[in-house]
Amino acid sequence: MGLATVTPDTPSSAAVTVDGKTQLVVTRTTIDGIGFSLVRPASSTVLSQRPLLLRILVALILGMTVAAIAAVMLARRLARPLRDTARVATSMAHGQRDLRVTVGGPLEVADVATAVNSLADSLYDSEQRQRNFLLSVSHELRTPLTAVSGFAESLADGVVTGDDVPAVARIIASEAGRLDRLVSDLLDLARLGADDFRLELAPIDVATAPLIVRTDPRRLRQFIDGLADNAVRLTPPGSQVVIALYATPGHAVIQVRDAGPGLSSEDYSVAFQRGALRQRHEGHRRVGTGIGPSLVEGLVIRLDATISAGPAPEGGASFTVVLPLDTTP
Repeated sequence: MGLATVTPDTPSSAAVTVDGKTQLVVTRTTIDGIGFSLVRPASSTVLSQRPLLLRILVALILGMTVAAIAAVMLARRLARPLRDTARVATSMAHGQRDLRVTVGGPLEVADVATAVNSLADSLYDSEQRQRNFLLSVSHELRTPLTAVSGFAESLADGVVTGDDVPAVARIIASEAGRLDRLVSDLLDLARLGADDFRLELAPIDVATAPLIVRTDPRRLRQFIDGLADNAVRLTPPGSQVVIALYATPGHAVIQVRDAGPGLSSEDYSVAFQRGALRQRHEGHRRVGTGIGPSLVEGLVIRLDATISAGPAPEGGASFTVVLPLDTTP
């Protein structure tokens, strides 16, 4: 039948054709030397394998179907919040600030939504501060403009004549000077972050005794005047405004203190933000535009100095500028 001799060490298997039919034959020998054979028609083996193959194929199809459905559902779950986030971001780019993203979905998608909401809140707050700042500046500019315009019309119409003319002219000149300072401060505030903002540094003795700092004398005078002007405007008549200078190891310290209403601890933390104090206290107490402190802080930083705000012994607010001494030989 085409089978080799079988020994315990040489089992044999073969496909043998008998009467035109293929038979699968496997022969084995026991330890005792007894041989036996297993015979099975080849066709029945193939047929018996078909249900197994069919089951495997069905399982594969079901698995792929379930995976595809899960992938579609996951994609939709991810895509929906991402589309919402993209929509809100696009609206923000076109100036709309009142939309927020619903936080949900997988952790990473929720983090993106939270970040976009935080950005929207920051932009809204920033724009509100800028709007309030511009409103306060407009009000501050309108006051001297009204005075200049009114007195100029009085002169032109002949309402003011004779000995009153010099006094009116002085008022117009004073208000025009105030306008010029406000406009100059605004321009300097806008230029502070630019690369072409010029400083002319030189060794300057800021005291009668040698106390040399390397700074720009014009900018030094500018921020002292700004702090003093702010203190004078907020201090009641008859109260003190103190400008002090003293030395500490390696530094010159300039303080501008007043006996005005002072600020709260929360106010001091935002004292140099443009319009922040005006936004907090407008309608309740007298406040400035915020140009002065904001410009002063920018100038001080440009001069490699530091500035801080806190309560003054006179009862109001104290602004302290610390300038490093010039160590150039």
